[in-house]
Amino acid sequence: MKKAPFLLLPALLLAVPLAVLADPWKDESGHGKGRGHERREYKEEFWDGNCKVERKLEKSGEYKEERKCKPSRHGYYQPAPVYVPAPAPVVVEPGVTIHGTVRIP
Repeated sequence: MKKAPFLLLPALLLAVPLAVLADPWKDESGHGKGRGHERREYKEEFWDGNCKVERKLEKSGEYKEERKCKPSRHGYYQPAPVYVPAPAPVVVEPGVTIHGTVRIP
């Protein structure tokens, strides 16, 4: 079983140059893909909140975006005011109090 790794080594060395010769930027026809050589028109529509967005890209490279917004379907109701009672007044008697027990008038 010690000869098995040595048999795989020549097969691996033969496969490495083939992987290096591959062109990842070319498709099956041999032409490059995604290089911007061929321009085509593109149109996209989607909703962004209450707005419908239409994007168009023409062959000439001109870009156009339109937004058509509708008013909100739900009304806004202002929350009711919250009643907070005023704190009770604090009465301070004249004089000096030490630790709450000794009082000097």
